[in-house]
Amino acid sequence: MAIRRLSYRLGQEPDTGTLCLVPAGAGAQEEHQLDAEGAELSDVVERLIGAESELSYSLLPDGGRLLCAALPGRRVEALHLSADTPGPGPVWPIDTWRSAAWEPDAGERLGAGFVESELPVPEAHFDREVLVEFARGRAERVAPFLADVRRLFEDPAGRQIVLVEEDSESVARWVALACASLPEAYVPALTFTTWTTDPYRAPQQIIGIGPDTEFDRTDDATVEYLYRVHDATGGPESPPAEFDAWAQLTAERWLAGNPPRPAPGAAGRAEDPFALIPLIAGVAGGTGGTGGTGATGAAGAAGATGARRGEAASGEGAAAGAPSGADLADLAGLSGDSLRAVIDAFTQSVTRGESDPRTLGELDRLCRGLDGAHALAARPLALALVRHRLDACRSRGVLPDLASFEGLPLGQDAWRRLREEYSGRADDALRARLRDPVDTWTEPLRLVLAVVADASPGPGLAKAMDRLADALLHPERSDCAKAVRVLTELDNTAFTRRVLRRILVDFNERKLDRLRDLTNSGQGAWLRSHLDDAPLTVRLAVAAAHWNGPPDHLRGARLFERLTELLPTGRVEDVATLKLLWRIVWRNTPPDRSEQPWVARTCTPRLIVAAGLGRRIIGWVREPDRCDTELVEFARTMRADGQLGAGDRDTAELLVMAQDLVDGRLRLSRLSVDRLRELGRKVTPLNVVLRQGIDERVGRALAAANPLDVCEAHGLEILVAAGPHLLNTYRAQFLDERQCERLVRELPGKPAELAAYYHLWRPRKRHGVTPEWRTVAEELLDHALAPVLVHLDHHHLGHVATVLQREGKDVQEWTAWRHRVTQGRH
Repeated sequence: MAIRRLSYRLGQEPDTGTLCLVPAGAGAQEEHQLDAEGAELSDVVERLIGAESELSYSLLPDGGRLLCAALPGRRVEALHLSADTPGPGPVWPIDTWRSAAWEPDAGERLGAGFVESELPVPEAHFDREVLVEFARGRAERVAPFLADVRRLFEDPAGRQIVLVEEDSESVARWVALACASLPEAYVPALTFTTWTTDPYRAPQQIIGIGPDTEFDRTDDATVEYLYRVHDATGGPESPPAEFDAWAQLTAERWLAGNPPRPAPGAAGRAEDPFALIPLIAGVAGGTGGTGGTGATGAAGAAGATGARRGEAASGEGAAAGAPSGADLADLAGLSGDSLRAVIDAFTQSVTRGESDPRTLGELDRLCRGLDGAHALAARPLALALVRHRLDACRSRGVLPDLASFEGLPLGQDAWRRLREEYSGRADDALRARLRDPVDTWTEPLRLVLAVVADASPGPGLAKAMDRLADALLHPERSDCAKAVRVLTELDNTAFTRRVLRRILVDFNERKLDRLRDLTNSGQGAWLRSHLDDAPLTVRLAVAAAHWNGPPDHLRGARLFERLTELLPTGRVEDVATLKLLWRIVWRNTPPDRSEQPWVARTCTPRLIVAAGLGRRIIGWVREPDRCDTELVEFARTMRADGQLGAGDRDTAELLVMAQDLVDGRLRLSRLSVDRLRELGRKVTPLNVVLRQGIDERVGRALAAANPLDVCEAHGLEILVAAGPHLLNTYRAQFLDERQCERLVRELPGKPAELAAYYHLWRPRKRHGVTPEWRTVAEELLDHALAPVLVHLDHHHLGHVATVLQREGKDVQEWTAWRHRVTQGRH
């Protein structure tokens, strides 16, 4: 190992005037040392300085390295490290730019620290804050430059990089940026010159020149094939290189203010020296690879290096390349090719089995935290993580818990393949475990639920659900408590809902009673806590069981009303719900007679008929409290219920027919009167309230009808045998003052109608005519028809007699009644 420092001053050949190097302060002994090796190094230094470089770092053919600095006062300092000299450690050669260590009196400062660092002491010219600011000022150029720096090492014939800047300080910062980005082991191989006027003779990899330097950037061959030219002054430069993930990601981290921290030590694998994972992961607490990041002297640099060496020796640095959560959080800012490249790098690492458990955990958390385009890009990584865990499970001979993969951005296709691969195995394993006690089913069920779609349970899962549902319906057995414990441990809302739905298969009163028992058992609290997940039937049954007991003690319509509040709309709107509530509240018994009108109003007759429950509340029609419009409309709907008995249907039809005659929906005809009389005979005897309501409607209908229609329809046959309610209504219609005035006004011009009224009301003594009718008829003749006679002249009286004669009525009787009325008025 040999380190030599050589000092020169620039001289000039007296004959040619060319520059030459003269050893500074060379005594006799020093001149002797320069005779051989020193003279050869002097020739090399002279060639480099002849290119007018300010600071250059070069590799020599024998593997040695030469660092030359051209200093003010025509001084030149050179540092030669032989091929067997290790270095440079944590210090960059570019850090020596304008270092005070080059001063003539700095020799003593090299000391032991100099042997360790192998370079003059840096003075933190290029700390991270400075380089971040520099990179942001040239944001668009950072990634292309770093891509070309990488190619210097990947391509042995890689082209030199020419940096065109206004000053050498900017070139020095570009070189520092490259050193801060490269793996530490590559920094000693990066040669450069911060400034030269003859770039064609410069042997270094990075060459800094000014805008006025003789360098033909307009030549296509120069910028496209011979050099990689980056011109910060706006002149011609090389076309952009292809996308480089390492360069792009490194540039983005610089621009984000979170620069990379390359790993210290030897280079990575030969096939992947610029791996992205170490770039992202960084080195926790590391200060190396940055030169001036706080070590302001050789001792600081040596301390940093020693710390790393101790860490490596203790084995604690084995996972240094593993990313931390903070590192991975930076990925959220990536997009496009950068993101895909990073994800691909992680994917390959996982696939090759190179990631340690901590890294795998961090990558798992990373994938779960992504969304949108980031989640889509991370699908390959998520699938690689899943396959890694599946392989581990397979090697141990166990089934994987696919539920733990929920949240990973796998995509539908990946999930489908996983379920297809493992669903059959998991279901078979569960079916085999069903012979064991119920409380041992938790884990087999968990594995199945992770891979089986809800719509297609295998035979094992279907059988397990049936047995769990059956256990719940036997709260007196120990399996009920075990089933509840399994469902609680699984904590799977969808599965719990499916088990509770199984209770409804072939649902009957017996299962309803068992649901009530379950509600009132020790497992009732669990059932009530899962009512939101339970089917509507279970929710209603549990609520009914709860409200049946203290303190509510609800029954019948009160319970029905309370249960409807649990429905989504707060009211019964479909047949299935009505049947369900009816079964829960009344079973097979009808509601109390007093509750039936409320039930009809609440559930609507249409739904009641559709549910086939009309016969349960037809008692309202048979025995109403009052015969109003609501009852009529209920009866109208009830007629469509095919399950009603004939008597109930005839009763409903009789009531509706009477109402329709009043409303004019049904014409008074012989057919309608015959049907009315037939129904009256069939349903006799009727409830008093109902009979009264029907008679009153028929009475109003006969009174309002044209008397010709009443005669034609044989309506008289109803009147002569009618009861008091019908007759009173009929009588009242004609004795109304307005009705009497109408008859007086209209009948003189309508002899046919007048004759018809006389025919209806004339005295009759034949069999079947009630005394009540004789009384009503006589009263109507005297008080409703007699006043009309005053307004009839002989002409109109003759028309009435003609009508009576044509109809075969007794004209003499009419004449006798007319004379009697006339004489009575005189």
